[in-house]
Amino acid sequence: MYPIHGLAWMNPTDRLEKVAEFSNSIPAHSARILLEANGVQAMVVGDVMNETGLEPISVYVHADQVRTARLIIRDIPAASEVLIPSWICSCGAEVDAGFHCCWSCGEETEDPSGGE
Repeated sequence: MYPIHGLAWMNPTDRLEKVAEFSNSIPAHSARILLEANGVQAMVVGDVMNETGLEPISVYVHADQVRTARLIIRDIPAASEVLIPSWICSCGAEVDAGFHCCWSCGEETEDPSGGE
């Protein structure tokens, strides 16, 4: 198991969920800082022992804050494809992964997680 940053707020009974994965620690910690600045407790897993970059570095939040966390970090380019899979807009246009607004009509997806 990789070292975990940001455990001071966590209780052993907390249920955590992954909200994003990154290939290096800089965007992962940027996401954590952005989340915490918006009132969402977050932690980064896998950054210390991951010198090869072969394993993803993950950001976790409390299970009850997943939707809020995804809304906050959905515009981070490295996380957006993980958070927003491709989707079909109500106008019928296919929107590529990573985009929360339709290219054709400008409508935003209501569930950036793709329905999770």
